[in-house]
Amino acid sequence: MLSKEEIRHHFHDAIKKIAETEEVTIADDEIFDDYGLDSLDQMNLLLEMEERVGHDLGELDLSVHNTFDLLYKRITQ
Repeated sequence: MLSKEEIRHHFHDAIKKIAETEEVTIADDEIFDDYGLDSLDQMNLLLEMEERVGHDLGELDLSVHNTFDLLYKRITQ
């Protein structure tokens, strides 16, 4: 099982790739929309996270699991 810190690292790397940036400033409880990730970015984030953590997230709805904390809880269920 990956630690929260490891999953956060993968999450930040995924956002760097999707947003084409080197700096990620999203807080664990910040809503993806508020950070500027649109629905396509969020779908790409889901795919990146599946690949990076090796966990099928199936039909996870990022409009419901819309923060890192909520995504983390879902990954570690």
